[in-house]
Amino acid sequence: MRYISKMLILSIIISVMLIAGALLLSVPAGNEDTIASTKPCEGVSVPALMYHSVLRNPERTGEYVITPQLLESDLKYLKDKGYTAVSPEELLAYADEGAELPGKPIFITFDDGHLNNITYALPLLEEYGMKAVVNITGAFTVSSEKENDPNPAYAYITRENAAELSEGGIFSVGCHTYNMHSLNSRRGASRNKGETEEEYLRIFAEDTDKWIELFGGGHTVYAYPYGIMSREGFDVLRERGFRIILTCRETGNFLPGDGSMKNELVIIDRYNRTGLVQTDEFMKSCGIS
Repeated sequence: MRYISKMLILSIIISVMLIAGALLLSVPAGNEDTIASTKPCEGVSVPALMYHSVLRNPERTGEYVITPQLLESDLKYLKDKGYTAVSPEELLAYADEGAELPGKPIFITFDDGHLNNITYALPLLEEYGMKAVVNITGAFTVSSEKENDPNPAYAYITRENAAELSEGGIFSVGCHTYNMHSLNSRRGASRNKGETEEEYLRIFAEDTDKWIELFGGGHTVYAYPYGIMSREGFDVLRERGFRIILTCRETGNFLPGDGSMKNELVIIDRYNRTGLVQTDEFMKSCGIS
C-alpha cells in the first residue's frame, strides 16, 4: 500500500514537470516574459491642459493667470518628456479612423480668447513645436473690437486675429459660446431649472449660431464655460459640425482607436493650469511624466 502511494506521488510529480516543460517550450526564444502578457486594448491616453490668461506681471498670477516664464517651463517639460501636442484634426482622425498619433500625445487649450494668448503664448508654442486650441467667447470679441484698445493685459482676440490664427497652423479656434460665459441668468451654457427642453434648445442654438456667424463655420471644438454641460444640446453642436467637447473635469482621457467613435462627439476632460504651483508639481498632479 505504501509502495502504491509512493508511485502515485511520483506519477503526479512527473505529470507536473511535463506540463511545465510544455509551457516553456511554447514560448519563443527571448520572449519568456510574454507568458503572463495580454493583448493591450486598442486606444491611447491623451491628457489635456486648460490655460487661460498669460501675463508678464507676476503680481497678476492666480488660479487662471500664469506668466510667460511658467508657460515656457511647461512647454519645455512636455518636450523633454517626449510629449507632442496634437491638433483637433489629428485627434478626430484617430477617433474616427485610428489614424496614427505620436507616442505621447497631449491636447493643449486656452479658454476665453485673451489677446495675450497671441502676444505671449503663440511665440512659445512655435518655439517648442507645439499646437493648441484657443476657445473664444464671441461677446468678448465684439466688446474688444468696439473698445479698439489691443492691450494684452485686458483685450480679447478679434475676428481678424482669429482668422489669422486659423491659417497659422499652431492655434486652432474653438467656440466658448457667444454670450453664455456667465453665472448670472444661467450657469454657463447649461439648461435652467424649470426651463423646457424646447426653450433651452432654442436659446442654446441661437447662441451657437451667433458665434458661427461671427467666426464662420468649419470649427470642431466647443468648450463649455465652467465645464457645466447640458447634454440636451449635444445634437445642436453635432449638427453644426462640432465634434470635440471640452469640460473642466480634471481627469485623463482614453480614446479608442478602433473607429467606434466615428462621427460621435469626443468629450475631453482637462486639467486647469493654475499659476500658483510650479511645473513639476502641476504636471505630476496630472499624471504627466
